[in-house]
Amino acid sequence: MKIINKLLVLLGFMVIGNSCTDDFVELTNPNDHTTGSFWKTEEDAVRGINSVYMALLYDGLYMRLYPWIMDVRADDMRNTSPWWTTDLSNYVTSPENPCYSTPWATQYKGIFWANQILEYVPGIDMDAGLKARIIGEAKFLRGLYHYHLVILYRNVPLIISLPANSDEFFPSQAPPEETWAQVISDFADAVEALPVKENYAASDLGRATKGAAAGYLAKSLMITQHWNEAEPVLKGIIDGDYGSYSLVENYRDNFTEANENNSESLFEVQFDRDVGGTYLGWDGEPQPDWSKTSGKARTYAPLGYGWGDITPTDWIYDEFMEETTVNDSIDPRAKASMFFDYPGCLVYGTPFNELALPNFVHVRKYLNDDTEADETEWRSGINERILRYSDILLLYAECLNELNRTDEAYPYIQEVRDRAELRDLAVVRPGMTQEEMRDQLDHERALELCFEAHRYVDLVRWGYFDNPAKVQMLIGRDEEYEDWSPGREYLAIPPTELDVNPNLHQNEGWE
Repeated sequence: MKIINKLLVLLGFMVIGNSCTDDFVELTNPNDHTTGSFWKTEEDAVRGINSVYMALLYDGLYMRLYPWIMDVRADDMRNTSPWWTTDLSNYVTSPENPCYSTPWATQYKGIFWANQILEYVPGIDMDAGLKARIIGEAKFLRGLYHYHLVILYRNVPLIISLPANSDEFFPSQAPPEETWAQVISDFADAVEALPVKENYAASDLGRATKGAAAGYLAKSLMITQHWNEAEPVLKGIIDGDYGSYSLVENYRDNFTEANENNSESLFEVQFDRDVGGTYLGWDGEPQPDWSKTSGKARTYAPLGYGWGDITPTDWIYDEFMEETTVNDSIDPRAKASMFFDYPGCLVYGTPFNELALPNFVHVRKYLNDDTEADETEWRSGINERILRYSDILLLYAECLNELNRTDEAYPYIQEVRDRAELRDLAVVRPGMTQEEMRDQLDHERALELCFEAHRYVDLVRWGYFDNPAKVQMLIGRDEEYEDWSPGREYLAIPPTELDVNPNLHQNEGWE
């Protein structure tokens, strides 16, 4: 049973509190829990931590918008929608655009709920091991929500406690280095507190694990270029110190409902079409009639089967065609990731070459084309695998390269290439320099992780936007970059937030 079946949708206790100072007017809804009536028992603690996962399912995160925001700004995807993503791909903003405001609100809801766990659960008389695990889950989730915020906006308020007075309703932005330090601290604490995935009961499938925390700790250290600190964490994941992980045999199994929570998945967002509910539940306070499904498939599916709002670039298609397998076939990841005209390609059961699709290539990852006739329901039950073992292998290779251990990087890249049946890199390109290996890893990560909201993060952390030559390279791959200007590699602080919080300042390049 997935943890999604246990998510608490009655979150009134997370809105009203009685532990505040006299600066607040106390209003108690007799139909809601309060901090005076809740946070008493072990059951309260479990219900509380279950609810903190809820923000992951909101539209501002993995229901739809976060992957879409990251993908449409990357060089492997382009906007084909007249909707709000046009602003994103053209690097403009407007107060009514939810792509800027909804992710902001979603993350801070999750952070607020996580901070309540960290405030109240330590005082509950309950099983010590369970208490430590719940606190570890809260640290992981708070770290994850801040992780997304600093990636999206860079300059964000760092919220690590509940507001003590009305002044704290208007927080200032922290330097990004301070936010990253807290993210790293939260993930490190979670590594110590959480069990490995094998020690969870089946009913707790989907909870944060030691491996998930270690993976995000390593990713955070890589983003902040702490190579020496990242290396032992990444190697520990590979060696099984944080749980047992391995690549699944079939690459496509990472993007279907049939093989969720598999050996390759360090952490995934749990969606389910079968848990009931009639309302899609995009945002707002959760209600009992909410379903727990993803809207991503409809957004990404080709026009006629979905909205066709986002499409692969010619560049990523060409990258896949650069190299054939040991049997001189197309890289199987291309077929798992995209619809295009090759023998046997079916688009929701119809041969590709019999359709008049608007583009010569379309996204296939995370679509229900194997099981559904189209994506018009807005209801997909496919879990979003937001951290995979292949990512860890490629990050470790990158880390070794940055530590001037380039020759040692080859086997970890090859493990990923072997599944795709690609030739031995040590034979094809032996003795690469550090810079050559960087370019190779750029290529390897693009093919392995395309359309999974990782590519844009890679571009930013690799300094593409700090290098005029790299910017010109991006323009050659995707003409939407012609509208980019310095500072706009991060989103604008939502205008709606600037209107209500006088302590916030707009990001550089968006003034």
